[in-house]
Amino acid sequence: MKWSLLLSLLCLASLAHGKPNIILVLCDDLGYGDLGITGHPYVKSPHLDQFAREGMRFENGYMSAAWCAPSRYALMSGRYPIHYFQETKEMETEAPNLYRVLASVGYRTAHFGKWHMSGRGADDPQPADYGVDEDFIANGNEEGWTKEERRAPHWRENTTKKYVDLTIDFMERHRESEQPFYVNLWVFPTHSYIDPRPDMLEPFQDLQVDISDFENPQMREFLGWIDEQGEVQEAMRAYCADVAELDHHLGRLMAALQELGLEEETLVIFSSDNGPAPLGTTGNRKGLAERIAQRPTLINCVGSAGPLRDRKVSLHDGGIRVPFFVRWPGKVPPGSINTETIFTGVDLLPTLASLVGADLPEELDGENLLASFAGQESRRSQAHFWNDRPGWTALREEQWKAHLQGEDLRLFDLETDPSESVDLAASLPEKAEYFRKKLEAWERQFAPSPN
Repeated sequence: MKWSLLLSLLCLASLAHGKPNIILVLCDDLGYGDLGITGHPYVKSPHLDQFAREGMRFENGYMSAAWCAPSRYALMSGRYPIHYFQETKEMETEAPNLYRVLASVGYRTAHFGKWHMSGRGADDPQPADYGVDEDFIANGNEEGWTKEERRAPHWRENTTKKYVDLTIDFMERHRESEQPFYVNLWVFPTHSYIDPRPDMLEPFQDLQVDISDFENPQMREFLGWIDEQGEVQEAMRAYCADVAELDHHLGRLMAALQELGLEEETLVIFSSDNGPAPLGTTGNRKGLAERIAQRPTLINCVGSAGPLRDRKVSLHDGGIRVPFFVRWPGKVPPGSINTETIFTGVDLLPTLASLVGADLPEELDGENLLASFAGQESRRSQAHFWNDRPGWTALREEQWKAHLQGEDLRLFDLETDPSESVDLAASLPEKAEYFRKKLEAWERQFAPSPN
């Protein structure tokens, strides 16, 4: 089969076999380098590694914010969080979103797992207010969990099984239907606090961390600091156990798709909402040290951003570049690694809308990158901007990454410097000025109006 024909197959899928089912698996704080296939020296993730080998890995997959809530808003809205979400911490109920876009062409929608796109108060919107047909959520109004369940030992570690069970049940109930389905399966691993069950820890009980096993000097230095707090071995065992539990249950999901005969009718996307914890950059450690002292083996502070700089809440790539895998047997070329396409959170909505033949909402920031799923050349036509950190705006355009913090402009070539270690602003003044003007113009769009 010639993969050059796949784009046509994708676009005509609704005519040939009906619109595909779609599942978005979104992890919480899982880093770019936190799986076996992405280079972690200790994690055991055979099911996710196989998932990636059977589909496509995007090496330039990004979320559109550096922490949980705004990155989720961007996925569902196709818009930068600065438009609305950064001020309100709530997705607009009447604005277009991915649930409604898919429902407009016949999809049944579900959301199982973390929500975090509106408040928890009695008057705050709930998933149904955004067009979700079925839900069982945490971090939102009218949660699925009771207070007693949340207080139970290892509640957080047991949530992944529950959410996968709900997804499998949803698939079973809809497999004979002519109506395709969309599921957000948004799980907790690897968000803190991690408190593994004894059976989860057993495979890693003899793990001995050698800091030199990590190639990134930043990661080695950070783990050395963790070791000074006295618990790097226990913390790494707990972290690996958490990823392995995630891997086990996602393996069950993929097996269920096969058993139900839905494998070739279902597009599955796997990613994470931001880079690895802790909150703040590796240089902001006072609060982290206090948290470690309080709960030394339960904190999720040893995740890996691979070769990238910094972690969650940083606009360096370690905070926003994430694992991003796409699998659809017979459609997405297996074993492919996309090194060219810069696929960001805001691109999900327009890409899926194109796939299913839905009308595209106006005023989106994302772009339709469907051709990349088919293995074809696909580049963003515009730069992508980040601005969810106070006083810090960044962009990526082709291989260039530019940061503007006050008057300070820093410029990096990610093709040769993925760790953003060598600032080229002084040696490339014309290019630096080009990006300064671009960043300043973008910021002016959202500056408060003068009184």
